[in-house]
Amino acid sequence: MNHLKTKLALAILACCLGWSVSAPAQTTNAASATEISVDAGNLRAFIELARSDLKTQKTLIIAQNIQFTEDEAIEFWPLHSEYTVQLNKLLDQRLVLLEQYVATYQDMTDAQATSLAKKIFAWEDQRVALKRTWFKKFSKVVPAKKAAQFFQIENQINAVLDLQLAAALPLIK
Repeated sequence: MNHLKTKLALAILACCLGWSVSAPAQTTNAASATEISVDAGNLRAFIELARSDLKTQKTLIIAQNIQFTEDEAIEFWPLHSEYTVQLNKLLDQRLVLLEQYVATYQDMTDAQATSLAKKIFAWEDQRVALKRTWFKKFSKVVPAKKAAQFFQIENQINAVLDLQLAAALPLIK
């Protein structure tokens, strides 16, 4: 179980940083596999560091792809910081769901699967609601076209990160 927590921590960290993750081939000889140990108590620090790096990378991508006027930039970037805070709160909720999944995926009951699926669907609904709310806010300070460009970039980045995370997680047994 400790190895799985380490793998999950590294997968989350990799997703936050946009790194590629591939699962190592399973082996019965523990000496032949190199294992990186991540203290669960330090997971929050790893995630915060990864988010900081990801925020920097995303900011560069946005700045390179959306041509804000000086006035628009003055209004957009502080709002973007507020959005990022709200998004991180939502991502913290997903982390809790991932931890629940890791704790139960090997012997998950139908009732646990139903409960977790409902929580994940509710989380996804919250993610969409967050985007709708913030699209309206961004559209008040920049043209709607630029707000849409921002969410197009945001969605592309999130799709890659979500795919990497999904690929790193084992299927329910």
